[in-house]
Amino acid sequence: MLELRGAAPGLLDEPLLLEVGGAAPGSTLLWRTRIRDDDGFVWRGEGAALDALRWSAKADGVAALRSLRPVELEVRVEGGDGTATRTLTRTVLDPAVKARRWKEGVTGRLLLPADPVATLLVDGEEPHTLVAAALLASRGVRVFVAASGDPSELPFPDPRRLGALPVPPGLPARDDAPDAAAWDALLADLGATPRRVAR
Repeated sequence: MLELRGAAPGLLDEPLLLEVGGAAPGSTLLWRTRIRDDDGFVWRGEGAALDALRWSAKADGVAALRSLRPVELEVRVEGGDGTATRTLTRTVLDPAVKARRWKEGVTGRLLLPADPVATLLVDGEEPHTLVAAALLASRGVRVFVAASGDPSELPFPDPRRLGALPVPPGLPARDDAPDAAAWDALLADLGATPRRVAR
């Protein structure tokens, strides 16, 4: 009988850090994950390891999580010794982060952590941008996601402007694969709280 153990809650971009108990040494395991996005599409991941899942869905691009609500991720492991399933809650936007709509000369969304370590301006055209911005804000970066207008007029000290953000790990995606190395490099460059690392 298989058993899933390890860290469960956390931000969406955190590694799952799950271990399998009850598997015979050298067993071949198959990991499966499932998540439903804001548009009602079910995204399924499958792979020999949790950090190498191939995602599929009837939708293209990335999972629609623009509500920024926590999501339920079902994780299942299958092997010769049986199966084990666990449902995990993953957070997109930390509850301590204030989210404000902005309509003063420029329209967009401001994501404001309590003690920001940096300020970032991004263009909000890519489907994954709002999720990436929410995860950055949850890690201590003030982020303004510009929808229209010229955000250079915003009253923020020393803003850094990026045209695009990498797809964060943990976000189900078909064509734009998440890039954990690029994400971790951006977190380090901004002085943001880093992700947990595997044991």
